[in-house]
Amino acid sequence: MSKIENKILTDLVYEKLKVMIDDGVLIPGQKINKLELSQMLGVSQTPLNDALSRLAGEKFLEQRSRQGYFVRAFSDEELVALFEMRGALEGMAIRLCCENATADQIEELSDCFEGFIFPLNDKSYMEYVHADKTFHEKLIRYSGNPILWELSRTSGYMIKSNMKGLTRPPEETYPEHMAMIQALKDHDGDKAQQLMIQHHLRSRNVFRSKLKKKEPNIR
Repeated sequence: MSKIENKILTDLVYEKLKVMIDDGVLIPGQKINKLELSQMLGVSQTPLNDALSRLAGEKFLEQRSRQGYFVRAFSDEELVALFEMRGALEGMAIRLCCENATADQIEELSDCFEGFIFPLNDKSYMEYVHADKTFHEKLIRYSGNPILWELSRTSGYMIKSNMKGLTRPPEETYPEHMAMIQALKDHDGDKAQQLMIQHHLRSRNVFRSKLKKKEPNIR
């Protein structure tokens, strides 16, 4: 019975740490203070160590010899690849939403961006960040494809690609989200998929531009 209880506790700690990474409580490059975390979460070192090892295996954390665990910071090259993957997977997710999502679920997706008035103040900006995450997560959930949902959770590609915050300003992405929502309401899977792919490739191009600036000038 204790093994089952330990596994459940490890799973809870694992999920909590993922949320802390996603919310920016644990920031890229930060060393994990195991004693502080165990006290904060009210758990012993055993489930914490198991959760940390699991997160390191999934590339959320980096384990350095004799130094401990660190929140992994993703390079611009990795972020290019992550946004390309998001375009592919979420493009299919939104297409499937057009086929499978209920009217209530589409309304939920539409409500994510309700009430934003630009320019955003600091509070509204953070609300937009949350709305953005919620919208993309719900799209995958409402696609009706359990493998897509499981892949998004276990690979954590959304968390990893969002670890530097919003890649582009809300003023730029808000109209894109509105266009996707309209395609959902119209049940236009082709258009919705195309819009989602373009949405993520534009974010990818931000990191591509950074990489080009780093390239040495060859004469």
